[in-house]
Amino acid sequence: MKKSKKWLAMSLAFSMVASLSGCGGNSAASGAGSAAAKGNPEVKTLSVLMYTDWYKAGWQALEQYINENSSELGFKLEISKIQGGSQGDQVLQTKFATNDLPDIIQVYKPQWVESYANGLDKLVDLTGLDCVSEYDKKALDGTFMYQGKLYAVPIDSVVLSGVFYNKKVFEAAGAAIPGTWDELLAVCEKLKAKGVTPVYYSGKDAWSVQPPAISGLLNDAAEKGTDTFGLMDQINTNKLKYADCTNFVGSIERTKDLIDLGYVNETYLSDTVDNAHQALANGECAMYINGTWCADNINKKFPDKIDDIGAFAIPTPGGDNYINMFTPYSLALTTNCKDAELGKKALNFIASQKAQQIYADAQPGVYLNKNVTSDIPKATEDLKKLMDSGKSMTDWEEINKYSYGNLSEPLLNYYTGMLKDAKEVAQALDTETERNAKAQGDSNWK
Repeated sequence: MKKSKKWLAMSLAFSMVASLSGCGGNSAASGAGSAAAKGNPEVKTLSVLMYTDWYKAGWQALEQYINENSSELGFKLEISKIQGGSQGDQVLQTKFATNDLPDIIQVYKPQWVESYANGLDKLVDLTGLDCVSEYDKKALDGTFMYQGKLYAVPIDSVVLSGVFYNKKVFEAAGAAIPGTWDELLAVCEKLKAKGVTPVYYSGKDAWSVQPPAISGLLNDAAEKGTDTFGLMDQINTNKLKYADCTNFVGSIERTKDLIDLGYVNETYLSDTVDNAHQALANGECAMYINGTWCADNINKKFPDKIDDIGAFAIPTPGGDNYINMFTPYSLALTTNCKDAELGKKALNFIASQKAQQIYADAQPGVYLNKNVTSDIPKATEDLKKLMDSGKSMTDWEEINKYSYGNLSEPLLNYYTGMLKDAKEVAQALDTETERNAKAQGDSNWK
């Protein structure tokens, strides 16, 4: 969900490490040493382009470190920014179409570049970078590693989606963490009897109604013996319809059941994400289903309440519960870079433990580099444990090809009675998928 890519507002800190170690460090030091031996003070500048709202504390700290240590690293960065959202997407599409690209570009994923910018051929194959050893292969496959090539390295943290709950409110109601949907309903009834709103919806920020509804897709994938990559491959090639994903349709239906049963705040259509975070922190509601930016925001605005917040996976009827994982943004080298080897060295360093730790110290979160540590809220740690145990899957929108994620509108139409059946919400995605696939001339749709 592209609108939800504006999540990551995190606390600031900065740490600098003087020695060049870890992935990419040796090659950078070697190159810098050669330049110093030749007495060459000239350091090449690499241009970088990203959305304005992606340039946060982590990038600021890392850019400062690189430019202050450019003589040792052998390169420095010049970062340019464009407006986010659909307008920024259009700018990037134009830049790919006209080959007006920087040396390095930060994008959603290589799949996005292929599907929406028709520019995969303008990204350099990064296969062979040393830094790959610091990542689990599974974490890179299908997104950064695409069609057998490493087109990008991760930059920024993972976002995990689940149910955030107020521990004190649960304790006062005598409620335990539910493992199935029926158990969740029983917890909601206890909470409602105590005069607490069981679940908070924030429909004013339309994108935020999506996380509760999409969990069923993970179970559809699991039932088919695959993951969301395999599931979306079937949908992207017209071998499967969203409306035929029974767990997905079921999860949509259950989110409306919570409204109909009176377990959701009455003003959910006019309430915002900030309202939800405040209500959860203050114990005015017990649960809020969203991403780990929820914990980050509470930690920032209500630091004295953050330890009261925990998290768990959205319960399903059968109790086989997964969490959604939104992988980090991608940093790619373009074919416009005149010194591709220097560009690769820069990305090798940026994806290294050393550089990623600088980024994480300034912008705490869950990072894919296995050697990076970060001070994260307990609720985020709860979901990270689920991810580490194998109970997470990459979010469907990360890897969809033709449905551009316009799920919030049909969902809200379903909640307010404009659509009568949960299957109609899924069918709206199928309609959008078919329209976009035909517009791009995909032969799977005739």
